[in-house]
Amino acid sequence: MDAVNRLDGSTSFHFMDFKISATVIAGQAVIAEVADTGGGYLTDATTTSLLDMVGVVEAAAAFNPHGGGAGTLTYSATQGDTEGLVRVAVNPDAIYRALMTAGAAEGTALQTVTNSTASAAGTTVTAADTPENDLDDGTCWCLSGANVGLSRRVTTFTANTSWVVTVPFPRTIAVNDTFAVVPYSPLVTIALQLSTLLTQADATIAFGTGGTARIVQLILAGTSDSYVHFMARNHVFNELS
Repeated sequence: MDAVNRLDGSTSFHFMDFKISATVIAGQAVIAEVADTGGGYLTDATTTSLLDMVGVVEAAAAFNPHGGGAGTLTYSATQGDTEGLVRVAVNPDAIYRALMTAGAAEGTALQTVTNSTASAAGTTVTAADTPENDLDDGTCWCLSGANVGLSRRVTTFTANTSWVVTVPFPRTIAVNDTFAVVPYSPLVTIALQLSTLLTQADATIAFGTGGTARIVQLILAGTSDSYVHFMARNHVFNELS
């Protein structure tokens, strides 16, 4: 996960260095530490909460502005160890890009759904392998067939059976056409669940599940290289949720 731009269209970020309360990795989401806990100023987000999001870890701090040399991504309370200190872009209007993964594990290809019944009206994808969680109000897109590369918002979803779009695909949805479907629609979706390592987006969960986030944009390609762009709805420097 990384910060790709800002809502004002710029790519100029304000970076700050913060002490950590837990070992982190580059590319993961971090949140503000709360009083009476930890030994630092920020800590790990959770898969289901982005409350008081600070940003995404860029790297260990190259220089400790409070005295000392470079920081480290590793938290330690042992005397003599290098202090855990990391650099984060802290802009409240930052837009973050996360790879969409099929579950909690990082880098798992999204499910490919194969249509089993033709829809001349271009509105229904029928498949016994439709995902189990409710993706109503999510987005689907065509991976192969006459509508390849086109996407639509899902308006009715029945697990293990079918889904329906209100705005038709321009051509017949044929038998064996393939699709992917995720629980995100720009502007509509206000939650995003993270993967186990807090660096990607779990795109198998039900619509509206996860931490407070506003979906801004979807970059739809294949099952292993499609991204969701989002903003924090509850940023530590601009709590607007």
